[in-house]
Amino acid sequence: MMMSTTSGEDDEAAALDALLASSSGDDGSASDVDATLNALFAWSIENSDPETLRAMAKRAEGITMEALEGAGAGTKMTIDATARSKYTHEDLLKKRKEIREVLDAIAAQPSEAAMAKELAEIVVSAESSRERKVDALEALYDAGSQIDLANDFDKLGVLDALLSAIGGVDDDVVSAACRALASAASNNVAVQSAVYDKGGFDTLMALVSNAQMSVNVKHSAIMVLGMSVRTHEASRVKFFTHGGVGTLRDLTSLDIPAKTRLRALTLLADVLTIDGAGKTLVFSSNGGDDEAMRGLIHAIAENGANAETPADVVSVGVDALAAALEADSSSIRAHLRQDEHFIVKMIERIDGFIAEASNDDEWVAQLTATRSTATRLLLSRASLPDEL
Repeated sequence: MMMSTTSGEDDEAAALDALLASSSGDDGSASDVDATLNALFAWSIENSDPETLRAMAKRAEGITMEALEGAGAGTKMTIDATARSKYTHEDLLKKRKEIREVLDAIAAQPSEAAMAKELAEIVVSAESSRERKVDALEALYDAGSQIDLANDFDKLGVLDALLSAIGGVDDDVVSAACRALASAASNNVAVQSAVYDKGGFDTLMALVSNAQMSVNVKHSAIMVLGMSVRTHEASRVKFFTHGGVGTLRDLTSLDIPAKTRLRALTLLADVLTIDGAGKTLVFSSNGGDDEAMRGLIHAIAENGANAETPADVVSVGVDALAAALEADSSSIRAHLRQDEHFIVKMIERIDGFIAEASNDDEWVAQLTATRSTATRLLLSRASLPDEL
């Protein structure tokens, strides 16, 4: 016979009975019962006061073999032991307190958006030290890798903070801001478009074309600028119609660190090979500059012949020359003819790279393909008339 209960106890008893009934599924597995007990515990935390917990613990202790007639023997033993050992009144109170502490700690943490906004405030604050600004920008670099959060940078004020920072005077802060901006703009045309609309692309162009700017700043700036040039049409047009070829020429000179030369050459090769409109733009009358192009071709060939130039820079340079030759064979062949001795030296250097990489089949195969392309560059000038 069931004892009389208050309305609240009736509700709790009904909930407990429903939870227990769910344990007697068709297979009677232990995992199902464990899930039921977990659900029971979660329900009790949400709905019970100490007296209710005591009543529920007492009911749980009373689970009998007969109450679980549909379950397997192993499951019955698990339920009986678990109910008695885990769900005493004291244990439930303790667990309730522990869970509440964890939930309170989680609730106290700021959201990612709020944290990004706080970091942006540090970046623009006149009271923040250089070190603190750089640390905040490095954290924003990580945040920008999450595309959903990066898409919110504009409305959160983060984008304005980054654009303000890249226009600053401290090289460390400017470089860190460029890296954070690159993280947000990577494969994200929406961010690239916002950067362009807010004048950020103009600032980046000024950074990479300024002869007095530090190479570290240029290295960081060309990274984010290159992302926009590759995939954002308005940025690409502005770059090549405002001296982009000359900028790439300057960034591939031998006095520029190899890692920065590599970025500039990769950008040129990508624009010429990935985007058909890019080829036209680079060599068009409004975007092309024959003197600058001549200087760029010379710088690439000189890179390939230089004994200090790493193999990856030589390889990408060959790809860029081949792409340029395909895009505008007549003018590029004329330029290559003037640098024939550099092309010959480049091939000799590639042979040396192949010999050094004899144990790396994949790299040897890539270098062999590069050598074949370089040889084609050398042969291409043979079809030109002597007067050229």
